[in-house]
Order: sequence, then structure tokens, then C-alpha cells
Amino acid sequence: MKTCEYIQSLFSDYEETEGLRDFMEELQSNLDARIASLARKGLAEQDAFDKACAELGDISVLAKELSLKKRREVFEEVYMDMRKYMGSKRVAAYVVFGITALFGIIIALVSYSAVRWPPDNGWFLSAGWAFNYESLVVFAGALMPFLVASIAGFTFLGLTQETKSHFPMGKKRAAWYTVAAGLISLGFLIMLITYFSMRFEEGSFAIMFSIVTLIPFVLPGGGLLAFLLLTEKNRLKPWAASLHEDAVKQEMKIWNDPATASRFGMFSGAIWIFAFALFFLFGFLAGFRYSWLVFVFAVAVQLLVQGLMVKRK
Repeated sequence: MKTCEYIQSLFSDYEETEGLRDFMEELQSNLDARIASLARKGLAEQDAFDKACAELGDISVLAKELSLKKRREVFEEVYMDMRKYMGSKRVAAYVVFGITALFGIIIALVSYSAVRWPPDNGWFLSAGWAFNYESLVVFAGALMPFLVASIAGFTFLGLTQETKSHFPMGKKRAAWYTVAAGLISLGFLIMLITYFSMRFEEGSFAIMFSIVTLIPFVLPGGGLLAFLLLTEKNRLKPWAASLHEDAVKQEMKIWNDPATASRFGMFSGAIWIFAFALFFLFGFLAGFRYSWLVFVFAVAVQLLVQGLMVKRK
């Protein structure tokens, strides 16, 4: 009875699973046998118990592994093996918004073709094709209501959709995200319409006025989106949160290593010194219009180096 209570106290903090129960029963049996063996050699009962317990060592590590393994098996069975998260109504909503976007594109193309092309003025040539500003205005105007509705619909459906790793967002909060997405997309489309509505000779004014049209749409939408993102709560499911926490700990362990941080710093310094040198070299030889692409490749190379260092660790 004494050994039973001792074993129970060792595993009081762990989740009771079938594997852990079997392990505890086997451990108690071995402990009783070892105490009996020591007692036959002349040790007192308490001394035999203490010596046998000391010989067990740190078994809590193995117990934790057994419990964690079982928890992961349960999480995988409950969450990972679920394949269908969408009911027929949600699937139908996705289809409707997809058809809405496609219908808007078709209507916009038909409207574009209906406009006289090219007119006597207000057009420009690019790569051998003549584009009519008026037709582009008609195209964007016809597409706008359908595209904005589709973007808003997909935003709401995507945020309220349960996935393998995330719980669905509340409908009220998702509705605010939908409003933000609708305002931002509407603002950019109105900006394009404003720009193409103005004559080609007034290009500088067209850019200025088209940017001004962003203010009543993109600023409120962007502000709302920033507020929502900054106040967003964690929607990870338990198994995903556990894996994320383990990944963060592993990442912190890697980058807290002075040798790893020093190597990454030297690699990063070399990459950006080389990038700036190429930027000025290509800028003077071919023009600064395209030399900025060097920095895009520099970021890609740095991310690749970081990924390789983490994988190596």
C-alpha cells in the first residue's frame, strides 16, 4: 500500500491515460519486488523502501513523455482527422461570391468592348496595343460593385471558417473586418477610376486627385483594420497552440545561442553590403529605375540563410 501511494504521488500532476496506468502498475510491481529483495538481504523495511525508491531515478521524464504522447494522439484524432468543416450553406456562399466575381469580370469586359476603341483622343500606346482611358473607366466602374462585394464576402466567410488549427472568429468581429476590406478595396478602385477619368495631358493632376480619393475610404478602412489586428485574440486550437509554443521555445533557444547569432549577423552584414554595392553599380550602369530590385533579392537571400541555419540546428 505504501508503494502504491508513492507511485500515485509521483504522477499526480500528469494526465491519467491508459499507457500511463500500465506504466504505473508495472513500476509498482518492480518496486515491490525490489523492496522484498532488499528486505531478504537484511535491510529494514523503511531502509529497503528508501533504497529502492532512490534506484528508480528520475522517472517523471518518461511519465511526461507518455502523457504528452497520449494528448497529441487525442488532439490529432479529434482535430487533425476532421476533414469537413463547411456545411452546405457555407459552400453555397463561397460559390455565390465566386460567381459574383466572375460575373463582374464578364460584365466589365463586355462594357469595355462596347466603348469605341480607340477614340480620337484620350488614348495611349503600350506594347503595340491602344488603350482607351474612357474604356478603362467603364471597365473599372462595371467591375467595382461585383469585386467589392466578392472581397467583402470572402473576407467574412474566411474569418468565420473553422480550420484544423483555428477556431472561427465571432461574426460581429468578422463583420468589422469585412467593412474594412470593403472600404479599402472600394477606395483603390475609385482611385483608378478617378485617375483614368482625367485626360492624359493632366497626368500630374490625375495622380494628385486620385490619391486624394483614397482619404475617405482607405484611411477609415486602414485605421479600422489596424485596430482589429492590434486587438486580435489567439484563435489557435489547443494542439496547435501547444505546437506553436514548442516552436517558439525552440526558435528562442536557437537564436539565443551566441555563436548562431554571431554567424547570422555576419551573413546579414555581408548580404546587405553586397546589395548596396550592386544597387549603386546597376544604378549608374543601367539606371536606378530597376536597380531597387536588388533589395528584393537581398531579402530573399537573407530569409534563405535564416531558414538553412534553423534547419541545421
